[in-house]
Amino acid sequence: MQRDRDYLVSIARRYYVDERSQQQIAQEFGLSRPTVSNLLRKCRELGIVQIKIEDGYPYATAAGDELKKRYRLDHAIIVPSTDDDNVMTAVGTVAAEYTTSLLAEHIRIGIAWGTSLYHMVHQLPHERVKDSSVVQLMGGFGASSPQYDGADLAREFSKRIHAQYYPLQCPVLVKNIMVKELLLKELGIKETMQRTKSLDLAFVGISSNFPNQSAMVRAGFVTEKEAKEIQDAGAVGHLCGYSFDSEGKLLDISYNHRIIGIDFHDFLAIRTRVGIAYGVQKAQAIRASLIGGHITTLITDEVTANQILS
Repeated sequence: MQRDRDYLVSIARRYYVDERSQQQIAQEFGLSRPTVSNLLRKCRELGIVQIKIEDGYPYATAAGDELKKRYRLDHAIIVPSTDDDNVMTAVGTVAAEYTTSLLAEHIRIGIAWGTSLYHMVHQLPHERVKDSSVVQLMGGFGASSPQYDGADLAREFSKRIHAQYYPLQCPVLVKNIMVKELLLKELGIKETMQRTKSLDLAFVGISSNFPNQSAMVRAGFVTEKEAKEIQDAGAVGHLCGYSFDSEGKLLDISYNHRIIGIDFHDFLAIRTRVGIAYGVQKAQAIRASLIGGHITTLITDEVTANQILS
């Protein structure tokens, strides 16, 4: 019926044109957020909404084109900048749309941790992806906000797509190499680590190494003094826990050797590596990661994109 189609068009317009979150739309129309997610999916199925990732991608911008060209990216998806809360939601929403376009049978997915990834995962629609798996890329943080931790994100991702879930049940950073070697021999950890060597797709955040911005400091794994020492050694950012310099090269420091997570060379061997990060305070770290070729797709906001280019 035309009335039903008009209703779906109204939902799609709120989401894609007015840039309202799924929760805001749910409140406006008296629906649950999962219902809104399902209606948006129906809009795509019926052709009311058509999303193209290539040149016609709706978030293509001049800054995105320049980032793509300069750093040889497959995609640079740039979200309009608003206030912090709206950018956080918008980046997660667009990342979820992009993720949905990548899902296919037999896909093997790895995911790290962080607020950007949290918002991406929780915007994913529920759909069954046959014979798929989701692997936690790095040990846990035991953070004060555990919902942002890799274990919970991998579990939630796997629930959304009905995939097999493989957690990495150990801390991301240990005190010495001996402890790391012992943990890597544990059966469950050993199995998950083996699965990080054969992934098709990975999602990561990129964090600054400034002590007052470092995710490792916030999680309590590194003190501000230790973070300052790592920064003095040349670190500008970290990805999957590993600290790198302004050229994207991993630092040969004790800290990096005590990380429990995917081997960085194995990470770079993954065909599609999606970095989701925003905020001008992260621009230096994101730029260094791009120089190092760490990711194949960047999802960020326009202010951050312009800061990276400048």
